Amino acid sequence: HSFCTLLGTCMGNKANKEASAAGGRPAAEPNNLFNFDWGKAPDGPSEAELENLDELVLQTWASCKAKPVDAKLFRSDDDETARRQEMSWRKRTSFIELDCGEDSFFVSNTYRAIGIADGVAGWRDEGVDPSKFPNELMKQAKLFTETHRGERDPEVIMESAFGKVVADGAVKAGSSTFCIASLVNGPEGTHFLDIANLGDGGCIVIRNHDIVYRVHEKVHGFNAPLQLSVLPEEYRGRCYADSVQDAVRETVEVKRGDVVIMGTDGLFDNRFCSQMAMEAGWVGDTEKSVYEGIPFAGRVLKFVMGPRQRTQFADPYRVVQRLCQDAYKTSIDKTAETPWAESLKYLGVDHAEGGKVDDITVLLSRVTTRGDLMDTTMW
Repeated sequence: HSFCTLLGTCMGNKANKEASAAGGRPAAEPNNLFNFDWGKAPDGPSEAELENLDELVLQTWASCKAKPVDAKLFRSDDDETARRQEMSWRKRTSFIELDCGEDSFFVSNTYRAIGIADGVAGWRDEGVDPSKFPNELMKQAKLFTETHRGERDPEVIMESAFGKVVADGAVKAGSSTFCIASLVNGPEGTHFLDIANLGDGGCIVIRNHDIVYRVHEKVHGFNAPLQLSVLPEEYRGRCYADSVQDAVRETVEVKRGDVVIMGTDGLFDNRFCSQMAMEAGWVGDTEKSVYEGIPFAGRVLKFVMGPRQRTQFADPYRVVQRLCQDAYKTSIDKTAETPWAESLKYLGVDHAEGGKVDDITVLLSRVTTRGDLMDTTMW
């Protein structure tokens, strides 16, 4: 990703993304009216939340894979221990151990909000750790949702998180895209995902293996997504510094049994949505059988295996790992057919093929009831 209008050349991302005329703005400033003393988040749901076991929630699993790096950037055991300590805000053990490279994510313990962020790698050339800003952004977004449990507006969540990051002053420079989804109640028992997407992150909703929704993206140009930024004085006016309000805002109705995949561009540049829908659809309610594509033998296997047929396909922990690992394998495959290669062809690059090497972060959510969630083991 490119972060400055005057530093280097934009290399581009997907050609079919919506271009934005915004660019080179001053860095966004926090709203001084915000009270950033949010206190400590509760460890779990409130009594009121636990009383409503029929409420729909997002049961979420995560997986990450950092892009290959030079040997000189490998961490020592001490550095890895320190990294995990820094990620302790993620709470869940399986989340803390994930190394997302310059990506980050959060899953709120309200089970109603999730988000991803993708740090802009170009800052590394300026001596800045690109992972620090997205990690702080997701840390504060998680804290806000857990201390303001009734607030479901993703724009308010991100505006508050960004304001606190800037006000705290721990991040001196950095840029990041973000995608936030919040599960909100609609009229007459309906439920919607309320989504704010700044940049080129992705989010799709799958129902019975069919894609019923994909969030739109917003970019300045090829490989130059809209992005939040913390800019030192000397970079202001030269680098992209968009606002939370520039994000795409969309809502989509969801139902119990739907599956939601959210990820950074490292996922969506390397895997087609149709591929992910077939893989992850088993996690939700589905009318299909994993054997129905096998002539005759499939019908026999379906009868013999019975309920066991879905086990290895429907275990969300294994599915999200496969989604991430498949994207990683494709990213380093120089001959694969990928969305990234399709974009290059659209731009006129002859014989474009192969994946795009990048950090990959995947969140896999199942829309379910709070009662079902409490009956399920989470790692």
